[in-house]
Amino acid sequence: MDRRGDAKVKAIFDRILKDIKPSPAEVQQTVYKVNHLMGILKETVPRDVELRVVGSVARGTNLKGDGDIDIFMLFDKRMDRDTVVKKGVQYGKRVVGKEKGRYEVKYAEHPYIRLYLDSIGIKADIVPALKIDNIEDMGTTVDRTPMHTDFINGNLSERQRDDVRLLKYFMKAHGIYGAEIKTNGFSGYLCELLIHHYGSLHSLMKHASRFRLPVAIEPLSRKESTDGLLEKFNSEFVVVDPVDAGRNVAAGVSMESLGRFAIASRRFLDNPEVDAFYGPKFSSGSAGKMIRKLACDAGLDVFAIMCKVPDKSEDIVYPQLRKVNQQIVRHLEGNGFTVYESVQFILGRMGFMIILAPAGQYMGSRMLKGPEVFMRDAVSSFMRMHKDAYGFRISGTCLYALEKSRFATIRDALGSLPKECVRHKDINLAAAKITVNRIPAQAQVQAYLEITKRLTV
Repeated sequence: MDRRGDAKVKAIFDRILKDIKPSPAEVQQTVYKVNHLMGILKETVPRDVELRVVGSVARGTNLKGDGDIDIFMLFDKRMDRDTVVKKGVQYGKRVVGKEKGRYEVKYAEHPYIRLYLDSIGIKADIVPALKIDNIEDMGTTVDRTPMHTDFINGNLSERQRDDVRLLKYFMKAHGIYGAEIKTNGFSGYLCELLIHHYGSLHSLMKHASRFRLPVAIEPLSRKESTDGLLEKFNSEFVVVDPVDAGRNVAAGVSMESLGRFAIASRRFLDNPEVDAFYGPKFSSGSAGKMIRKLACDAGLDVFAIMCKVPDKSEDIVYPQLRKVNQQIVRHLEGNGFTVYESVQFILGRMGFMIILAPAGQYMGSRMLKGPEVFMRDAVSSFMRMHKDAYGFRISGTCLYALEKSRFATIRDALGSLPKECVRHKDINLAAAKITVNRIPAQAQVQAYLEITKRLTV
């Protein structure tokens, strides 16, 4: 890219930054909320418990409107984990007793408190942890989080913090931001490390557009070397945690997310326009219409399966829903049907699975592959099992049976799912609702987003 192109990219970045960076008034309001909450906590916890603000707010890399507060209660590293957790949750609950609001006990590696102080609009996570200076003293993985904040605050310039904001927004627009299981994308901390390593978003995009696997980065030394790292972490995308050499910060990034980032970067640099940065746009009011148009234009049937899900963490329920969806697809394909794509998502207490398949599939019969013709006993057994077949044929060295299909349509097959699909841990499809070419109104927007994410690069 020539200087004119570089200048155009910078101009686009500057323009977008105005829309996504918190205003001075918002920053001031967030500081007020943090100070207010810290004041309450200092009155609640013993003096030997240190309070630390961490996360994107503390690092100055949060996006506009994303002022969620993360405060760690740091206990003496000699304390046992159960005591730390018990006391931390206890102290967090006491805050609600002093302010109008409510709390939820959340679970990550161990329990923590999420506070909602409605009187001043505070949402905050209060996390108990051990105060450590060396990674060897870490009791749980959350203990290193304050060290992450220290590293970022000591190594990113103000311009680089703005580039982190741009990178986060770029990844959000292309559906690859977030380390949660349903996304398998880039965490905020990983975004910060990538900007630190490459120096700027523009430089990162240039490198990403030319990524060739494997990619191994050591932010602490700013080196790129695969020596020993690929084997150590068993991954082709490695970003070593500068505060914990035994951790790959990029471990949760799927190859699909990495590939999407490479293509999105390449597309933007080849044609630096605002629309290329933001990615596909659509009006939420037209989601249902656009799904129907896609189905019509591509000759698809759209099947929607809806079921209740328990009131548990999405990180627990979503993997189960995804596994059930995969089992359903295998069930359909195992009965001779073609499936092009499937997605799943959770809205409130409802789980949705959407399946796209060629329209009008009718399976009156199917050709079932059997054993090699020279395996006498296996052939005899196969022919006995399929004695009602319309006929048998040989292709190459294999025997096939032409028999009546168990299910004539995909709808028939969905109405008779195997046991492992009907009930799997927290997922129960016994009372599930199935629709064809009609997605419930409340799910149309998310369905369209998930479908386009799968079919767009």
